[in-house]
Amino acid sequence: MSVPQEYLDNTILIVDDELSMRVTINNMLSRMGFKNLHMAENGKRAFEIVQARKIDLIIADINMPIMSGIELFKTIKDNKNYQHIKFIFVTAEASRQIVARAAEDGGEAYIIKPFVMATLEEKIIKVLEKKYRPNELEKMMKNYNEFLEKKDYDAAEKELNKVKEIVGETAKILFNMAKLQYHKGDINKAIELYKEAINKNPMFVKAYNALGEIYESLGDIQSAIRYYEIAHEISPANTERLITLSKLLHKTGDTEKAASLLKGAIIETREDVSTSEYLLGEIYLSQNKNELALETFLKAHRKNPSDIHIMKSLAETYRKVGKTEHALDIYNRILTISKENADTYYEMGKTFLEMGQKQKAIECMKKAWELNPYSQQITADLRALARQDKFTL
Repeated sequence: MSVPQEYLDNTILIVDDELSMRVTINNMLSRMGFKNLHMAENGKRAFEIVQARKIDLIIADINMPIMSGIELFKTIKDNKNYQHIKFIFVTAEASRQIVARAAEDGGEAYIIKPFVMATLEEKIIKVLEKKYRPNELEKMMKNYNEFLEKKDYDAAEKELNKVKEIVGETAKILFNMAKLQYHKGDINKAIELYKEAINKNPMFVKAYNALGEIYESLGDIQSAIRYYEIAHEISPANTERLITLSKLLHKTGDTEKAASLLKGAIIETREDVSTSEYLLGEIYLSQNKNELALETFLKAHRKNPSDIHIMKSLAETYRKVGKTEHALDIYNRILTISKENADTYYEMGKTFLEMGQKQKAIECMKKAWELNPYSQQITADLRALARQDKFTL
């Protein structure tokens, strides 16, 4: 097996904290015919390279100091500017949690150490094949997602129906039908279709997570907790979902269970330094130890400055210690990464209210509501402002 000539123009970034492994992979790739190769000793340095030049494929070790491979992967997949980048993980062992998290977020492949050149070559060809030689179904799904992003819902539905005619009503098709109905504004139909997807595939973690998000927006906290808990059981390595779940448990008064979840996760993620500090910061925040939380989130942020979830918690903590300008700066930086982030606009609106800048607060709340009109909290707060300032929604 040899790498097709057209694949060899791809720029590959090798990320591993061991110099010998970086050199070994680099030599293997050179022998395959790749010429555009870069190396980084950890995820943080890798992300700096990604920001500086166009990278097509990343081959990353999972366990690294400062920023792990999973943390790098999560940071890149959260940023729409880097959605094109393909990922291959290198790991000493196939952890079920890591593989589940990577699969949930769109990870392409993993290789277990030690490996030979033929194994790496096979994985690279398989990953790049989707880019250069997508089958008809992959093309249709790509078109569907592009139409959905452009809000051309009729065109999106046509593409999805073409796929459905070929593969039938699979769990994945039902999931995407639900996503389409949600975007069109039929939230009840979306819920029904997500549940049908779960009936087809009881391990479909994305469907459970989507239902958790919908019920959370609707203010049905118990239903949100139930679906987030199932998603967490299937894929426990998703830190953001875990923190959302712990916060909802706090709201219901189940603080013991919330703390237990976070403490258990810290033990599981001790090798992912910024993630474990992020979780520890959340524990301090839940205990109103705001100065300690701030110090911890800042450490996590310095190690992983582009993780929007850490940034959100850091901004929240800045507000709690009265540094609202710092919080606004963080929120603005989040919006450069994730432009249509309803939660960020909502939190900015609350921050402006804390600063007494009501007009700016209203503008942010309106934007949040446009992006997520189903959120009970956003709607309630915006209606309260509307009554005070006598404007219509």
